[in-house]
Amino acid sequence: MASTHYDTLGLERAATTEQIRRAYHAEARRWHPDRYATAPAAEAAEAEEAMRRVNEAWRILGDGPRRSAYDRKLRGAPPAGQGVRVDGGVTRIDPRLLDPTFLAERRRVQEEEIDAGRAAILRVVPWVGLIGVLAAIFVFTAYQTARGEDPVDITEFTVPGPDIGVDANACVRIIAGGGLLEVPCSGARDGVVIGARLVDGVCPAGTVRESLVKPGVVACLAP
Repeated sequence: MASTHYDTLGLERAATTEQIRRAYHAEARRWHPDRYATAPAAEAAEAEEAMRRVNEAWRILGDGPRRSAYDRKLRGAPPAGQGVRVDGGVTRIDPRLLDPTFLAERRRVQEEEIDAGRAAILRVVPWVGLIGVLAAIFVFTAYQTARGEDPVDITEFTVPGPDIGVDANACVRIIAGGGLLEVPCSGARDGVVIGARLVDGVCPAGTVRESLVKPGVVACLAP
């Protein structure tokens, strides 16, 4: 009696799907009940049992996932009695006594599992890195916004000339009468103070707006 579905179809375990299909059709024609309709009862019963085994072999080996599971099951245990002993109720396997073909197949399966794990990691790592970079950009942008960082590169200026009531680099709004109101840099503003001058003086480079804050005194503002 055949011991495996491959034996039932007369195939090696490395058979291709097409070879399995052809072998199934050949065995099905051989054992089909119609050929034994007039045969003695014993022969008909034998053919019926053989046909059942052939159909079961095709059900397993003709389906990719079922065949893979079946192959793993076949590889999962060593040939009966080889390298196996029971010690204190615990079954132990001595690799030195196992069939070399079984060991080679077992090693191949383990290497395939390791390679599959590595491939999965390599697929995941680039996405993890990309997500990390995007998260860092988001955090940096949020931090800069919360700080109200000025997009203009303003050096630590010292307000030259007359006093205008605010420090250098202060964000200001121009209020009625020409005065300056210091405001948070993250909100609406009319400019950033980079200097001050008398009416006959000159504002520092970078000034884009000048405001008369009191008689004879002009504030120099950057964007």
